Amino acid sequence: MWTKGINCLLALGVAGAVGGLAGCSVGAGAPEGWKVMRGGSVVVAHPKVWEELHPTGVGAQASAVLRGEGGRPVGEITVWPGGATRPGVRPRAMTIGGRPAAQVGYVERTADGGRNRVAEVTTTDSRGRPVLVRVIGPDVDGWPTELRKIVNSIDVD
Repeated sequence: MWTKGINCLLALGVAGAVGGLAGCSVGAGAPEGWKVMRGGSVVVAHPKVWEELHPTGVGAQASAVLRGEGGRPVGEITVWPGGATRPGVRPRAMTIGGRPAAQVGYVERTADGGRNRVAEVTTTDSRGRPVLVRVIGPDVDGWPTELRKIVNSIDVD
């Protein structure tokens, strides 16, 4: 069950997502005023309430986290060199920087019984190297819209 504090933090993030799309420096979904994070050849935007961290996980190139009540992480963006999306989930074709890409989306259970909505995007960079961007956040009102804007902001050199 999500607390009021987490919902307030998400509302702040979603409020940032409402900004216009004009003047974007990364993909078409990057609202004005969002922070831009680079990981290897990947650039992805996120709301200012997300905190960029030293990448977690072996091989991760960039990481940002959304914290909830008590500083507990409730959302994460991670950029990986290569990698595969979750098996058994049907990919949806998309294009990033004129190159073919694929996105899978699913909902997973958390250890405390909550639900996270996940999007994983794979493509290749200009040198043909595979990249993976994984975006996770709580399955609450407003998050799917923010998730789409983060995914739409992805750009690859």
